[in-house]
Amino acid sequence: MIRGRILGEVWATRKAPGLNGRRLLLVAVEGEDRALVAIDTLDASEGEAVMVSVGSGARNVLAPGPDNREILCDAAVSLIVDGEG
Repeated sequence: MIRGRILGEVWATRKAPGLNGRRLLLVAVEGEDRALVAIDTLDASEGEAVMVSVGSGARNVLAPGPDNREILCDAAVSLIVDGEG
């Protein structure tokens, strides 16, 4: 998993059929000079700290189980960080 902070929403005029109705977020990766696009599963807001699951973990966030190989997803917001500890 990757820790990051929501920079904002990414808008697309066309999406792959499996992504219709899904919100895309731009996430700044903590400690690195890069960002990634992740599917929003928790209605996260700009500025919130989040954890992003990647690869097969991202698919499992969207559809747990062995039959999720058809899902087009490489990054998904899996939790919102409430506090620092």
